[in-house]
Amino acid sequence: MPLIRRVLDRLRSQHGFATVTLMGALAVGSLLVAGGFAAVQPDIKFSRDDQDYKQAYGGADAGVQWYLSSLARDNGYYTQCTDVLDPNASEQAPVNPEWDGSGADPRIWRNLPASDESEYTVELLPAPGYDECDPDDQYSMIDPSGNMRLRVTGRSRGEARSIIVTLRRRNFIDFIYFTHLETLDPLAYESSTQRTWASSKCNQFREQREAAAASSSRECTEIQFASGDVVSGPMHTNDSIWVCGGATFGRSRKDAIELNGEAPGYLKIGSCNPTPDIKGDLHHPAGQMALPPSNQELLDIVDPAYLFKGRTKIVFNGETMSVTRKNNTTVSLPLPPNGLIYVQNDGNCSVGYAYSQTYTYNSATDAIQNDPASSACGNAWVKGNYSKEITVAADNDAIVYGNLTRNDGNLLFGLIANNFVRVFHPVDHDNCSNSQGNRTGSLTNPRIEAAILALNHSFIVDNWYCGAGLGTLTVDGAIAQRYRGPVGQGVGGSSADHGYIKSYQYNDRLKFREPPFFLDPVQSAWRVARQNEQVPAND
Repeated sequence: MPLIRRVLDRLRSQHGFATVTLMGALAVGSLLVAGGFAAVQPDIKFSRDDQDYKQAYGGADAGVQWYLSSLARDNGYYTQCTDVLDPNASEQAPVNPEWDGSGADPRIWRNLPASDESEYTVELLPAPGYDECDPDDQYSMIDPSGNMRLRVTGRSRGEARSIIVTLRRRNFIDFIYFTHLETLDPLAYESSTQRTWASSKCNQFREQREAAAASSSRECTEIQFASGDVVSGPMHTNDSIWVCGGATFGRSRKDAIELNGEAPGYLKIGSCNPTPDIKGDLHHPAGQMALPPSNQELLDIVDPAYLFKGRTKIVFNGETMSVTRKNNTTVSLPLPPNGLIYVQNDGNCSVGYAYSQTYTYNSATDAIQNDPASSACGNAWVKGNYSKEITVAADNDAIVYGNLTRNDGNLLFGLIANNFVRVFHPVDHDNCSNSQGNRTGSLTNPRIEAAILALNHSFIVDNWYCGAGLGTLTVDGAIAQRYRGPVGQGVGGSSADHGYIKSYQYNDRLKFREPPFFLDPVQSAWRVARQNEQVPAND
């Protein structure tokens, strides 16, 4: 037995053979690992560089969002230039003047939260004509088109990327149509008794004015969107709308249709059923946007040569303008260098609106001399063809008395009135029911290519309830008003019994630019209008 066991033990013994095999396998494995590592080692660096490249852009984008959040807390944050509060006790605010990239980097940087490798910095890019941000002049940062520009740079482990971002406020001209209250302006009621009543009962949102009117057994004058009406673009009302039939709202889902009041934001009144064709993206409730009380801030900007006082007629003739003052003298001027014209009151001007606008004149051209308003009123009468971006602001009313068109599709025009923006329509009130009611100077199918803003009253057609229908009123631009202004009456299908059917067409350029020094909503939020990467980065 011992002999057999010894033989078997000798047969099982390998005398170190397994160790040799194992060592050989390990050597081969090590060679494979080394080869694999050598093969991928260059890619590790590329992957790290790619990660840093992406993190640098993420840092720049974080800087944009940080500045936007600062503007959300304080709408005038940009007016402080670089003298802003630090984000916390241990970090400085990364807001800097524009750097030309030469010499040592003077900018303040801020790390991204929970990161020691990624950081960002913000440079303030001054508006054209300025060398730097000036705390005493907001227009050192806001260009005449209402845009503010920043350069935000992010970097990570030596990789840097810069973004040029254009910011602008949410604006009335983000919409073809903006109205605060969808009811007739109290000053446009027929009698002084009615005007007093409407000022008390109708100057509020629909639910409140309906309750107030019911308590006095009277009704506020509501203005409908009729079946032939087309709102070709985004729209916003702080109120709800009355739709009669199948009016069209929006061009596609890209157009926001923002309504308020009781759901869904449009309603039936009387026997008129609403069947709106809402092509846009309906938002309800959409929240409020507040109108500023006046355009007086523009007086600090207008060139004195383009500040006119009292009743003024302005005819645009391409690159020049013909200006007739209240004393009937006429001068020809080039268009204003900074794009702004202001017509100011010249003494007492009682704010009001003549329900029955009457004019006595021999031709349309001298209608201005028979304006029912006092010659002291800052009324701007405008028409013609313009070849430069212009804003006309009026202390009282702006009256369009002929086509107002551009000679280049890229141009923008603004009309801002403290009170009414009106379309001239003289009538004979003894013949309101027929075509004889329309007097010389009434406009057939007028076209207005402008962004319109009536701060305290309405965009309205004079004598909208009188004379035979005059076709379609086309506005290519935007309309913003405090009260809904009527432009016609007895509207049915594609025509109006009096005045005009509406065709409001949004100018999409207004999403990114605005006419010179156009006014923004009170405490309007800032948004990114466009964002582009600067190559190479400013680092």
